[in-house]
Parts: sequence; structure tokens; C-alpha cells
Amino acid sequence: MLDVLTTYFDGEKNGGLFLAGLGILAIVAATILVRPRFGLRSFAVTLIVLALIEIAIGAGLYLRTDAQVGRLASQLQSDPARFYAGEGARMDRVQRSFIIIQYVEIAVIAICAIMAFAFKRRPVTMGVALGLLIHAALLLAFDLIAERRGAVYLDAIRRADLDAGVL
Repeated sequence: MLDVLTTYFDGEKNGGLFLAGLGILAIVAATILVRPRFGLRSFAVTLIVLALIEIAIGAGLYLRTDAQVGRLASQLQSDPARFYAGEGARMDRVQRSFIIIQYVEIAVIAICAIMAFAFKRRPVTMGVALGLLIHAALLLAFDLIAERRGAVYLDAIRRADLDAGVL
């Protein structure tokens, strides 16, 4: 079980780095687009604001993971029943929250695509809509991958819990 736990949280750390990297790339792209002659200032500003949030989330995920792994590994060794009950319940909540988050991301993508098209003659509205659309699409991809990784981890927790007879 320790290998599965480590693999899952390695994915979390890598995901955090990936998300922060996407944020950095969005800032680089925004610095090119912010020039007044392109008329995309609102798009660039939206990219930057959301990129800063992604960098913060990604960095936070990366920085907190090692301590979380240490705590969980210690609990797995010292009190497996508590580990399986607590971590199983936590991951079940995480997995359920992904469904809600993904529906919200899909709705944002659809609404922003419609707004960008409908307001293409209004550069500010179109730019904000396009910036939100791009970030929502990236976050949807990120969350779909994270949900899959979480499902594998949760399944391993449930199988190990049943095998150990902790239930």
C-alpha cells in the first residue's frame, strides 16, 4: 500500500509542478498579447490573473505533498485501521468533488465560448471570455487526469482495507 500511496502523491506533486508551469507559460503568452496594437489587453490580463492563481495552487500542491505523505505513511504503519478509514473517506470526498468541479469547468467553457463568439466585436468582453475559456479547458484536463489518478488510489485503499479485514 505504501507504494500506491507514494505513486499517487508523486502524481500530485508532478501535477502541481505542471499546473504552475502552465501558469508561467500563460504569463509569457500574456506578455506578448498585452501590447496595445493587438487589441487583446483584456485577454492578456485575464490570462495573467488566472495564471497567478494556477501558480499558487500548483506550488501549494507541490509544497504540501511531502509532509502529507510522511504523515500518512506513518499512520499507515502505526494505525492501519485509522489510515484506511480516514484516507478512504477523504479520497471519497475528493473524488465526488471532482465531478462537481468538472461540470462547473464544462459550463464555464461553454458559456465563455458562446460569449466570445457573441461579443467578438467587444474586445474587452471577448478577451475576458477567451481567457476564462482557455484556463477552464486546461483545468478540466488537469482535473480529469487527477480524478483518474485518485480513482486508482481510492480503489487500492478499498482493496487493501478489505484484504486487511479492517472493515
